[in-house]
Amino acid sequence: MTVRTRRGVASILCSFMLLACASTQQRAGEPARVALVIGNGAYANVPSLTNPLHDAADMCAALRRVGFKTLCYTNVPDRAEFDAHVTEYVEQLGPRSVGVFYYSGHGVQAHGANFMIPTEVQLASATQDPLQVLYGLDTVFARLRQKPAQLQLVILDACRTDLFAATQATGRGAAGASTEPSLVRALATLAQASNGLARITDAPPATMVLYATASKDAAFDGEGRNGPLTKYILRHIGARGLPLEEFIKRVTSDVENETARDYDKRQTPFIYGSFTGSFCFAGCPGESAVPPVF
Repeated sequence: MTVRTRRGVASILCSFMLLACASTQQRAGEPARVALVIGNGAYANVPSLTNPLHDAADMCAALRRVGFKTLCYTNVPDRAEFDAHVTEYVEQLGPRSVGVFYYSGHGVQAHGANFMIPTEVQLASATQDPLQVLYGLDTVFARLRQKPAQLQLVILDACRTDLFAATQATGRGAAGASTEPSLVRALATLAQASNGLARITDAPPATMVLYATASKDAAFDGEGRNGPLTKYILRHIGARGLPLEEFIKRVTSDVENETARDYDKRQTPFIYGSFTGSFCFAGCPGESAVPPVF
């Protein structure tokens, strides 16, 4: 090999190295996509739910396909473990991150605040405030405020059944006599709780909160594999060039149409919060395709 040839090869190698470095810098500068997915269905002291475990598995797979590093958990038993998972998720967020917090399972409101119900919560005594064993949406918001991100999408596919129907009809907890007093009875009598979630008035900046249905209303668990909200999120999440606003409109329209047809009662997803940027799950117009995360 001549000196000129060796110099040419070296020049080509340096060019490849520079391109590789530039490519790495570009990837490193792109917003990170991180998601926390929780599905609670196997409850010990409130009615069990069939679809949240399916919802969580399918959402995890779908989010990975559109480039999200996804933390996936099912049947989170108590408040401490709930908070550990949320903390793990928040620690991975940065100023340019896009984060998704997704929860499928039982939810309840009390005193104007919203709570997710772990699967194995137990009251220490008949006088314990039941809110002490639930996990509050305000706690999620507090954690998110610690690590501001480009966009936070909080999806609550909750309030899947009327938790208080049995209590109102018989004076007994909806879970029967297995726990005395039951969590449902304790919520009804001590915390002035009610079905559905309360309106959001204090979401962190750049945060959108999507409810499965209107505040103070119950959502359907679904006749198929998924609840209606999750079913249509999964249907539209892979659409290229679909901005978040249009994505939510399509999901909402499909949920309304299906529930009005199949249940004779319209379930209308609601959105709270604000976001002034642009985001498409599968890439916006002009953006390169989002590589899946395995």
